[in-house]
Amino acid sequence: MFNRKKEEMMVYVIMGFLEAGKTSLIRDLIVDDMFDDKQKTLILACEEGEEEYEEAVLNHAGAVVEYIEDEESFNGKIITKFLKKHHPDRIIIEYNGMWPAKHIPELYDELEDICFDKEVIFQTIDVANDETFSLYMKNMPSMMVEHFRMAEMIIINRCTVENTKKASIRGSIKAVNPRAQIVYESEDDAFYEMEEEMPFDINADVIEINDDDFGLWYIDMVDHPDKYDGKTLKFTGMVQKPRGLSAGFAIFGRYAMTCCADDVQYLGFLCKSDEWNQYSNKEYATITARMEYKFMKEYGEEGPVFYAEEVEKADKPAEELVYFN
Repeated sequence: MFNRKKEEMMVYVIMGFLEAGKTSLIRDLIVDDMFDDKQKTLILACEEGEEEYEEAVLNHAGAVVEYIEDEESFNGKIITKFLKKHHPDRIIIEYNGMWPAKHIPELYDELEDICFDKEVIFQTIDVANDETFSLYMKNMPSMMVEHFRMAEMIIINRCTVENTKKASIRGSIKAVNPRAQIVYESEDDAFYEMEEEMPFDINADVIEINDDDFGLWYIDMVDHPDKYDGKTLKFTGMVQKPRGLSAGFAIFGRYAMTCCADDVQYLGFLCKSDEWNQYSNKEYATITARMEYKFMKEYGEEGPVFYAEEVEKADKPAEELVYFN
């Protein structure tokens, strides 16, 4: 017997708060060359914003829209109804930003059962408006972070040279989802030519990282290790000495708040020094160390490894928790 490869059912989940630009993104998607394949698209709209889907655009793209008005109705039963009604080749879900993101993996499991004869492939995209990004991070951080964790791609639209703080945005996202792809959109060509500035001198003989800048530096270092590979840095952190590390190594880093007091995680990396035996667990120190980006068994992959040239005892930072904005 020959095993036939299953047909694919692509499901695009577009998340984001009201007026983030979800409808505009979906309109652009269905008329894009990527979708010009004569296949039928079912759009499940879970909220009605200011923008609408024009009938002419839908007809041209071979797309139909069905509305799901409340959270309780967002389930496999209603999805099955619309699948039987329209027999689509793919689905785009305009997800209500105020609904818990937990419904998305639940829906994936249900769709795998409903579309048992097809391979269901999910792609999750979060859309955020730069004009309201800081406001939402301040007032609804847990909901923003929930979207970041779920999304494979985050699109930040309405960016400007004057107002967009790329380093802060990237820090907020990468702190909870390091693998997320971030896309910035702007009508200003000068925005794309703008170099992202860090609050420290990347070209100094010794790059000094202030306590308040640790979070932005950490994310930048993880994102762009080549910028720091082979360079010497000076910064303050906490010594952690778990069992099982190679001789002379400790974990060095800081605790960070990614969204709220209940969501604190340790941002640490391997650091080698002959002086760690003089330090207790969770004691603070200031190190001057050379960074190498290399494979280590403790990581199970390549990662930043610091070789301390100087270690000094240090007081706790005035603000023990690291922030990203």
